[in-house]
Amino acid sequence: MNILLLSMPDSFEHTPVLAMRMPNGALTSLAGNVDPHHRIAVADLILAQERVRQTVERLVGNVQPDIVGLSVMTFQRETAKKIIKLVRAIRPSALIVLGGYDPSMAPEAYTISGGGDFIVRGEGEVTFRELLRAIETESGYNHIRGLTYRRGGRFHRNPDRPINSLDDGDIRLPNRDARVLGGYTMLGRQVDVVETSRGCTFDCSFCSIIAMRGRNFHTYGFDRVLADIRDARGHGAQSIFIVDDNITLNVRRFETLCRAIIDAGLNDIDYIVQAMTSAIANHGDTVAPLMREAGFRYVFLGIENILDEDLKFLRASSKNSRRKNGWKTGNATLEAIDHLHR
Repeated sequence: MNILLLSMPDSFEHTPVLAMRMPNGALTSLAGNVDPHHRIAVADLILAQERVRQTVERLVGNVQPDIVGLSVMTFQRETAKKIIKLVRAIRPSALIVLGGYDPSMAPEAYTISGGGDFIVRGEGEVTFRELLRAIETESGYNHIRGLTYRRGGRFHRNPDRPINSLDDGDIRLPNRDARVLGGYTMLGRQVDVVETSRGCTFDCSFCSIIAMRGRNFHTYGFDRVLADIRDARGHGAQSIFIVDDNITLNVRRFETLCRAIIDAGLNDIDYIVQAMTSAIANHGDTVAPLMREAGFRYVFLGIENILDEDLKFLRASSKNSRRKNGWKTGNATLEAIDHLHR
């Protein structure tokens, strides 16, 4: 089958496209995990913000998709519905599959008036693969975990799919060759994304991660991670954003990853990472020098708040605490910043 996967053109206010145009790693992961006989194209519409309609029309014309998949976040919902309407107008025979945080957590927004045929909830690689097989074989959809599907004028919700442990090889490497648009940049350098783990065990009240997948933490093996980095570099990446939900949850593993990057000679890349203040403050003497040697140049530091009362309300105190000899000694923010600056 011909498959076209689209991410939405809308960007966050704090990530203007002039400075940052990141690829959607979920779509290339989906592309890498379908059966190889499919013809698949991935298009990040953030690369075509000024010409969305023309780009979608051209891609649908070129690919002639049997399946069109959309990855959607909540602030992109209305844009997604407009793109669904456009696809319906120019390719009525295409089946529409929705995935990402918004359809997973608010499926009713799409089952009532969203215009899709399927919703892939949660992690999508295995669910999407099984969906394509079911469409090809006309074997029905009620056996596919993590899927919501339209039948007989109404939607049916199957049981959730268990969280993937990531250690059994069932999720293959992304397929970056499937991308049909170019121009991913971070501060003027070509950028890509790599994932080394999924999940977080904290219980912050504002977080969508635990609402999506529960409180858990699973990791890929380092051989796979290094192969992914090599593939990204082979496709031209000069910078790599490690998009893990909370890579510093296991500081010792993160330190070992830094050493593995150094030993593999992959520290000629500029790495970007998200980190907890507590992890950097409490382990900065060892982890910060390793990060620098491994090539980490940008750190999005999770400073949720500096007021204890507010952190308690957010259920985020532990992530922002400085500790000594097992005792909490204050907020971790300033010490974390100091470690990174030094």
